[in-house]
Amino acid sequence: MRMPALIIGILLLVAGALVLSGTFKYTDDKEVLKIGDASLTVQQEKSPPNNLGYGLLAIGAVALVFAAAGKK
Repeated sequence: MRMPALIIGILLLVAGALVLSGTFKYTDDKEVLKIGDASLTVQQEKSPPNNLGYGLLAIGAVALVFAAAGKK
């Protein structure tokens, strides 16, 4: 059980750091105006909230501590 927790912890730490650095972005399409068959859409580039990054870092750190303190 020690090795999977170690790998998951490292992956969560990396994902949290990437979220906090602003690497992950996604586009949100909004339809602003629609007249008949014609429509006007706006694309906005957004990034996940920083709280998600902090949460991933915290859970990753807990997983690493759990892996380090596990039975040998």
